[in-house]
Amino acid sequence: MKSEMILILDFGGQFNQSIARWVRDHQVYCEVLPYNKPMDEIKAKNPKGIILIGEFLEKSEDKRQQRHDEILTLGIPTLDLPPVKVEEEKTKNILKEFLYTTCGCEGTWTTKSYIEDEIKEIREQVGDKKVLCALSGGVDSSVAAVLVHKAVGDNLTCVFVDHGLLRKDEGNQVEEIFKNKFKVNFIRVNAKDRFLGKLAGVAAPEKKRKIIGEEFIRLFEEEAKKLGEIDYLVQGTLYPDIIESGTETAAVIKSHHNVGGLPEDMDFELIEPFKYLFKDEVRAVGTELGLPEEIVWRQPFPGPGLAVRVLGEITEEKLEIVREADAIVREEIKNAGLDRDIWQYFAVLPGIQSVGVKDDKRTYSHTIGIRAILSSDAMTADWARIPHEVLDKMSRRITDEVQDVNRVVYDITSKPPSTVEWE
Repeated sequence: MKSEMILILDFGGQFNQSIARWVRDHQVYCEVLPYNKPMDEIKAKNPKGIILIGEFLEKSEDKRQQRHDEILTLGIPTLDLPPVKVEEEKTKNILKEFLYTTCGCEGTWTTKSYIEDEIKEIREQVGDKKVLCALSGGVDSSVAAVLVHKAVGDNLTCVFVDHGLLRKDEGNQVEEIFKNKFKVNFIRVNAKDRFLGKLAGVAAPEKKRKIIGEEFIRLFEEEAKKLGEIDYLVQGTLYPDIIESGTETAAVIKSHHNVGGLPEDMDFELIEPFKYLFKDEVRAVGTELGLPEEIVWRQPFPGPGLAVRVLGEITEEKLEIVREADAIVREEIKNAGLDRDIWQYFAVLPGIQSVGVKDDKRTYSHTIGIRAILSSDAMTADWARIPHEVLDKMSRRITDEVQDVNRVVYDITSKPPSTVEWE
């Protein structure tokens, strides 16, 4: 994977991740490091080339030039890019020339080679010890679980907590894929009653989130203790998390941020197979590993699940309404061929009831809101201009097929001022 290494030294600015993605588009592996990394650490990476990007954080041209001169003494090909504005096509062409002509790269970094190298590294790291994966059914944890399973086989156990707040048929899909197709040691904890009991009468969004997070931790702890001694924990950290933090990832943790914080007395050594990958690269790995499309291209889903898409108090009836409506929204987006174009799309139950007519009778029923956004990173987002005929089909199906719904509205608010989710 790292036989050809390009280093990107970040002097500040907003283009570091874009440059890294464009280098990898040319099948050359790269890493982003802060501009002030010690020279011995830079040399230890043995890069075939170095790219400088951004404006110097301390606003001192002398210090930037000094750092530039230090890098030039390494005798490694160096490319210093436009600090203020980066034009994609022009920059991609410059990068291609630098990578292949100046640095002599061969473009050997592929999804297949990554998988082979990562499996080898995980086997060497784990040996015959035990590995645990908290499986959410989302893209990152699912692809990581399959990759680690290929490396360590039955030494991996996946724990899937079904809190009753999942999308339609999601729990059964996850179990079928991992337990039956990939033959992974799979524990499904069916805890709908436990979670809904804790959430009864709770309407405040933050309180709902805290209850779900706490209960998840307790359940995960209970299942982990049943398994005996566990040495490693699989975590789906992605490269943007590392780049944005500017720090090295710790090798040992006492809390797992993906599930809200594990108990203090649980120590694991981490396995983070995607800590140098971007989201689209994880999807490519999943496809190469043979995961079905519904997993690889699964819609982003909040940890509390449908609890934050049912506004106010949660009941089984409300969950069923939003679950059925959401399934229709996702199905019609896919039928229209828009599922790869729209970043995220889903249904919400805002807790509004209004007057309507059905079968020549007056109704007083629920409203469903549809949310669909365009984004590259979910930090900012624009509402998606879904064709009217697609929205019409969604609306007709939801009001016809979902019980106790007589009105459908479409959210046309961008982020900011709105957020992606409604709670």
